[in-house]
Amino acid sequence: MSASVTPILRTSKERDDGRAPIWIRITANRKSRYISTSIYIKPKHWNDRKREVRKSHELASAYNDKIRSLRLRCEKASLDADTAQAVKDEVLGKSGSVTQFFERFISRLQDRDQYWERKKYNTTLNKLREALGENLSWDDLTSSALSKLERHCREERGNNPNTTRKELSRVRRVVNQAIKEKVISAGEDPFLTYEMPERVEPDRRSLSLEEMKRLEALDLDPTSDLGRDRDAFLLAFYGGGIRFSDVCCLQPSNVRDGRLKYRMMKTDNIVRIPLPDSAIEIAERWTEAHGGSFLFPYLKEGDDKDPVHLRKRISVWNQMANRSLKELAKRAEIEDPDDVTMHVARHSFGDLARRRGDDLYAVSKALGHSDLKTTERYLATFDDEAVENLTDQIWSSS
Repeated sequence: MSASVTPILRTSKERDDGRAPIWIRITANRKSRYISTSIYIKPKHWNDRKREVRKSHELASAYNDKIRSLRLRCEKASLDADTAQAVKDEVLGKSGSVTQFFERFISRLQDRDQYWERKKYNTTLNKLREALGENLSWDDLTSSALSKLERHCREERGNNPNTTRKELSRVRRVVNQAIKEKVISAGEDPFLTYEMPERVEPDRRSLSLEEMKRLEALDLDPTSDLGRDRDAFLLAFYGGGIRFSDVCCLQPSNVRDGRLKYRMMKTDNIVRIPLPDSAIEIAERWTEAHGGSFLFPYLKEGDDKDPVHLRKRISVWNQMANRSLKELAKRAEIEDPDDVTMHVARHSFGDLARRRGDDLYAVSKALGHSDLKTTERYLATFDDEAVENLTDQIWSSS
């Protein structure tokens, strides 16, 4: 196999102190894999033409010896390997360090085009490196190390309990994969003696029907950015709490005979729900005004052909729409307008459905949840007021 092996300074991963890591990049058949040298320097000390540390750095000689040694090992491995990953595996061994195995796990996500999962696991790996070091060995990944990672997420990164729990859950998934591949034994699982942080029910913001009506009554240019984002928010609410990603992908054909039918991006579930007149008017107005492939002019024709490109476009539009909603909430004199986001439409529908109906299964189907437990958990944060109302009724009649 003909593979290129190149030392590079990855400035995109520069640390807060201004130093960036030096990696060995292995490229074959248009696919690249990276091996960390565990060396960090400031960009001014890197000679990109010679691919080495400049002599002005006090450890230049030692660093360059290490880089050359690792590069030579990679080039030697490439003589018998048929892919860049195979070269990396040959150099690192089957297990490597925890971070090296983590990198391989992320590479598989990339090969499967799981862009967002890869992005999430990259974030987790960065936090793992910050908390526990660049080349953490499997022997050092203990329950105490996991507790240190948990503290790092909370205290240094400012992550809330649920985000911290998600980061540790991703580490646990990688550990489970290592056990499956017999890199470590089941008895070496550090999670056996580590207690995961408890999940905390988030404080979900919701708007009342009266607040929704105030948004709807705002005097806006119907085809302006504010008008578009207001209508998208209202349709998301009236349509059963549609996620913004699905709002972006709605086509005029998804609304027929007073009903909305679409397939959720997140779960692949099909949702069918009748629409009130207000929602039908919104759909008709934008079908007539826009006339494109999509109901709202967030996406252009062909944007949905590449899932990675699609999600990037939706992410950009979501940020812009959320800025609009804060302005709209101010105009509608809604309390705490900065807390209003596109996802609040989903919370608001769930809260209203809980208040007005006692059929949890119907609410679950409207929200597109896979099971009732998800719906129960989703609505749990709205139950304090329900308990207050119940007790008010009990004691007011006594």
